[in-house]
Amino acid sequence: MASGLFVVAEAISALAAVAVFYSSLKPCKASSIPYLLGIPAAFGLLSLAFISNLIIVVFNATQLRGGVLLDAVYLLLETYGILFLALTYARRMRLKFIGESFSIELAIPGLITVIVVAHALLFENVALSFSVPPTMELALRSVMALAAAYLVYETSRNWSLTRRAGDGAIIFAYTLLLVEQVGFIMSMQWFPDVMTFVGYEGRIVGLLLLLGVSSVSVRKDDFTTVIKRLGLAAPAH
Repeated sequence: MASGLFVVAEAISALAAVAVFYSSLKPCKASSIPYLLGIPAAFGLLSLAFISNLIIVVFNATQLRGGVLLDAVYLLLETYGILFLALTYARRMRLKFIGESFSIELAIPGLITVIVVAHALLFENVALSFSVPPTMELALRSVMALAAAYLVYETSRNWSLTRRAGDGAIIFAYTLLLVEQVGFIMSMQWFPDVMTFVGYEGRIVGLLLLLGVSSVSVRKDDFTTVIKRLGLAAPAH
């Protein structure tokens, strides 16, 4: 994929994530359930991730390397964003152990960060790299894929309610975010151009679907509709 297309794809990703952040903020805030603010917080982190990667892509397009640090920030922010989404759903649905303990929820992203960064520092030659080591990227994208798979499971668990609330669009949105991670993981070994295209396509269409879920045909001050469409009004486990 040409560098110009990368720039466009990252710019669209960043704009879409920012739009979802704003469209989900008021409904989650109006719900009076504090932990639901994890939804807009997640999209805020994703926005920052895609903006940082946009900077990297622009630097690379102008022959100026963004550097390993900025690349690591991008991957970590995206990982935190997807994890925030998954952990918010886990809390709302009272998922056993994870959704029942705030301490465990805090420990998960911290532990992942420590393990991945420590491995990169101890076993990879980071100082001579222009981007994060492949093992670090693979580990973080695998975490994101697992989190996205959980989101697909959780939103499809109560299909009848999800179907009535928004034609099941939220399930397809999270499925596409899973496709994004699978595409980027596969691009590291097989058909890099094709799989990178699949990754970006999954991300962009998934974010646009999420924007539709949280904004299309939503009446002013009708915040419960968005909560239902996101699958957050389903019964807990």
